[in-house]
Amino acid sequence: MNADFILTSVSQWAKTHLATSTLVVAISVGWFLHWVIHRPNRNLKLPPGPWLSFPWLGYLPFLGTDFVKGFNRLKEKYGPVYRLKLGQRSVLVLNDFPSVKEAFLQRAFLGRPPNPPNHLLQDATSFSVSNGIVWREQKNFALHVMRDLGFGKTRMEVHIKEEISHLISELEEFEGKPANVRRYLAPSTSNNISALIFGRRLDYHDPMRMQLDEVITELIRFFRPTSLHAWFPGIKTILFKLKLFDYDKLEYAIKHLLVFIAKEIDEHEATLDANSIRDYMDGFLLQMKQREFKDPNTSFTKAMLKGNSPSLIGAGSTTVRATTEWTLLSMAEFQDVQKKIHAEIDEVIGRERTPNWADHTKMPYTEAVLMEVQRWKTVVPINLLRYTTEPATVAGYDIPTGMTTIANIYAVHNDPDYWEKPELFKPERFLSEDGKEVVKHECWIPFSLGKRACPGETLANVELFLYFTSLLQKFHIVFPEGKRHSFQGRVGATFEPLPYELCMIPRK
Repeated sequence: MNADFILTSVSQWAKTHLATSTLVVAISVGWFLHWVIHRPNRNLKLPPGPWLSFPWLGYLPFLGTDFVKGFNRLKEKYGPVYRLKLGQRSVLVLNDFPSVKEAFLQRAFLGRPPNPPNHLLQDATSFSVSNGIVWREQKNFALHVMRDLGFGKTRMEVHIKEEISHLISELEEFEGKPANVRRYLAPSTSNNISALIFGRRLDYHDPMRMQLDEVITELIRFFRPTSLHAWFPGIKTILFKLKLFDYDKLEYAIKHLLVFIAKEIDEHEATLDANSIRDYMDGFLLQMKQREFKDPNTSFTKAMLKGNSPSLIGAGSTTVRATTEWTLLSMAEFQDVQKKIHAEIDEVIGRERTPNWADHTKMPYTEAVLMEVQRWKTVVPINLLRYTTEPATVAGYDIPTGMTTIANIYAVHNDPDYWEKPELFKPERFLSEDGKEVVKHECWIPFSLGKRACPGETLANVELFLYFTSLLQKFHIVFPEGKRHSFQGRVGATFEPLPYELCMIPRK
């Protein structure tokens, strides 16, 4: 092989690849110029945000595993309202009360994005992921039937107090020794919402009860906004098939949950009595039968019932349980606060009578403590994802249709512009100067804002007050000797305390 041949070959190769490279560059430049000229948002005043991002991944690698901290860092640089690309989604992030209020009181922000992180059940849907007429219809029906069943009324209060009595009996067995309180608190709070949905409670040690709690815990772990499937629509199928990133555990949880729900539906259908509605499932099945021939496009389907039931259980039990845990841990940490709670309980309720919801109007300090815990340890730090269904404006910025929206509730609850020394646990911030009245702050929003706020707020408030006062009436709470709690927590769909034990010492 002579030198001329080699030079000729190299020259031809260079010309060919140079031509190819030139073509690629020309196409890329042409596409970029076309995008700049014809992009739909070129005349909009969009929120600022980081320009740095990875192909396909967007800004995700820079946020880290703790989205809340990542969002707070960006707030310091770009202000309370900014946008960024997370995976395949364009995302608007709201980090202060004025922007959250302005957005969530607008019709444009009532939507849920396609494939939200809590849309995981195969052959099922729910009103929590639905939009428009379907969402309004299902939400209104759920509230209506649950009100008829005693939702937020005396009948439900009686059930909650009975459930708390079971919990206290279990904790008394420890005689003040270290106890894993969550082990008993989780089924207790879950039973309250289960009674509304299925018409019955399950014993703490019932295998079905234990499996249901395990399944709900696993589902909630994947409902978090940081889940991979939240930012990469369509990736769920791949993750399930390849069993990556613990999605095999999720598949197991979904399978067992759907079996449980299907069994409950079959049993309710077999015993359904139109003259005696026992629970939410009865009410839904009756509504489904009444509409199936009149309205072929009705949203009252078994797929909706399969999705609504676990959504209500998860939302109605996990948040109450986590908040109650934070209150108990706070009492162990702040003994002076616990002493004041004990004094107020002894004065208003006494040691023998069971606490009632009506007592809360006479116990401002207890109410202030509960509110401060919900601010200090915001159990839902990132609001369930919203989605703009039409153009809108927030804080003077133009927000286009189809923008996934995150409300950083943690940032709202820790904003020094509204809360003096927000890092401190200070119940007095919710009290009048004389300490006799509760002062509610507009920017205290643990249940979110607007028409899409948590529909279970009424029940949650009743539960939190009754659990807190009932447990503090019976116990003095301390940490095991030589142990403390970090109060750092674990961020997911909810802000959970790290594993702990408490000594629930009976008050003599």
